Amino acid sequence: MIHINDNYINWNIFESELNGPIFVLLTDLNGNVLRYTNNTPKCIINNRNIFRTFKGLKEFVDNNKRMILDEVFDTGERSQEKIRVVPIKYNDMYIVFGEVVTQKLLVDEYLAQKLETLSMYLEFAPVFFIVLDKEGNIDYINSWALHKTGHTFGEVIRKNWFDIFVPDEIRDNVKKVFQKIMSGEIELVQTYENEILTKDGTQIVILWENKLILKDGKPAGSISVGVDITEKKIRYFEEEVMIDILSLFSEDNYQIAIKKIGNVLRNKFNVVSAYAKIISHDETISINFIEHGEEPGTNSIEETRKYEEKVIHLTIKHNDLPKYASEHCIKNVINILFSFVDRVYYIQKLEEASFKDPLTGLYNRRYFMIMLKNEVKRVKRYGFDSTVVMIDLDGLKNINDSLGHDKGDVAIKILSHGLILNTRSSDICARFGGDEFVMLLPQTNSASAKVIIDRIREFIKQTISQQKLEFEICFSAGITQILTSDDEEGIDVLKRADELLYKAKHSGKNQSAIG
Repeated sequence: MIHINDNYINWNIFESELNGPIFVLLTDLNGNVLRYTNNTPKCIINNRNIFRTFKGLKEFVDNNKRMILDEVFDTGERSQEKIRVVPIKYNDMYIVFGEVVTQKLLVDEYLAQKLETLSMYLEFAPVFFIVLDKEGNIDYINSWALHKTGHTFGEVIRKNWFDIFVPDEIRDNVKKVFQKIMSGEIELVQTYENEILTKDGTQIVILWENKLILKDGKPAGSISVGVDITEKKIRYFEEEVMIDILSLFSEDNYQIAIKKIGNVLRNKFNVVSAYAKIISHDETISINFIEHGEEPGTNSIEETRKYEEKVIHLTIKHNDLPKYASEHCIKNVINILFSFVDRVYYIQKLEEASFKDPLTGLYNRRYFMIMLKNEVKRVKRYGFDSTVVMIDLDGLKNINDSLGHDKGDVAIKILSHGLILNTRSSDICARFGGDEFVMLLPQTNSASAKVIIDRIREFIKQTISQQKLEFEICFSAGITQILTSDDEEGIDVLKRADELLYKAKHSGKNQSAIG
C-alpha cells in the first residue's frame, strides 16, 4: 500500500512496491518530471515533461474536471508507442501512473479484425450457420441461410427452428429428439442430413455438422453448420437411374432387358404402366415395359416421335414422382426409352430375317427347333401337356405343275394365314420345308390341338369360297404330345408326329392322326 501524506511523499515506497509494467512519475503542474521510477519509458525521461511527451494530455487534463484521469496517449515519436496514463492531481503536483500498452492494443486490434472477418464469413459464406438455444429458438442465423430459405431475419430470429423449417410429417419426432439431447438423455449426432422447408414450401436437403453449447457442463443449445446438397442428391439420383437403364442395353436377351427396365421404372419412378407402340406402314408392334395393371396411375406422360420408316408412341403412367426425380432426369429417361425401343425394333427385324420364312411370315425350321428344345425341358420339369403338330399341304405339287408356282404360293400363304389367325401368340407356327409345316402348342393337349386343326380347315374352306379359287387347298396333320421320356433335342416327338402325319396322308386327304 502506498501512503501519501499531506506534506510528504515517500518515494521509496513506489520503488519497492511497484513492479512489472506499471511506472510512476511525479511532476509539477506544468508537467515537468520531478521524479520517476526505474521502469519509466525513455521517451518520457528524455523529454522531461509529460505534456510534451503525450500529445493532447495537457488539453485533456485542463478540460476534465475529474480528480483522476485514465486515457491512452500517443507519444508522437517514430516508435508510436501507446501509453495508458492515470494522472492524479495532488496539491501543486501530479502523481502519474502509467503503462506501455502498445502490444496489448495491437493484439486487441488483430483480434477485432479476425472477429470481423469471421463475422463476414459467417454472414456471406455459402453455408448455413444456425445457433439454437435450449428450447430450439433461433439465436443466430446467417444471411446465406436466409437467402436459401427465402426468409428475412425478422421473420425467424428468436422463433422456434422446428416450427418454421422442419416438415410437418417429421416435426414432432425431431423436436422430441432435440429435447432429449438438451436434457442429456441422448448424444447429439455430429454429422447428419435432413430436409428443411423453404418459405415457399419446397424442401431442400442439408448436410449438417453440429456442436453442443455447454453451460456449467450442461447442454444449453447447439451450433450447426450446414451445406445444401439438394442438387447433389438430384444428380446422384439421375446418374444412378441412367446407369441402371443404360447397363441393360448390353443385355443379350432384349426381352429380359425390357422386364428389367420396367423394374427400374417401377422402383425409381413409381410407374404403374409403361409401353411403346411402333407403327410402320405394314405393322404395329407393342413393347410393354410394365403391363397395364389395375392401378391407373395419377399422372400420365405421352410422347410421339417420327422416324423415316416408323412412328414410336410412348406412354408412361405413374403415381407421384420421387422428390429427386427432376424434369431433366425424366427427359433423359424418355430419350433413353425411345432409343431402346428403336433398337429393339431393328433387332426384331434382324430376328425376322434370321428366324422367319420370307414367303409366309411363319418362323423357320431353325427357330422352331430352338423353341421346341426349350419346351421339351419345360415339360420334363413341370409335367404339363404340350403338343406338336406336323402338317403337309396335300396336292401342292399338282397345283404347281398344273396351275403354276404362283398358285402354289397362294395355297401356301392361305394355309400359313390360317395357322397364324387360329393360334395364340405363345404358339409357334413354322414352315419346315417346301410343303411341310409344324406347330408347337404349349400347355395344350392333343384333343385341344385337334380342335385347332379343325378350325384351320374351316378357315381355309371359307377363304377358298370367298376368293373363288379354282383349286382346292387341304392338308394332313400328325398330332402328338411331348412326353417326359422324349430326348431334349426334340427328335423323338418330331419323329412320332412325322409318323402320324404319314399315317394321316395314307388315310386320305385332309385327315388328322393323333397318337
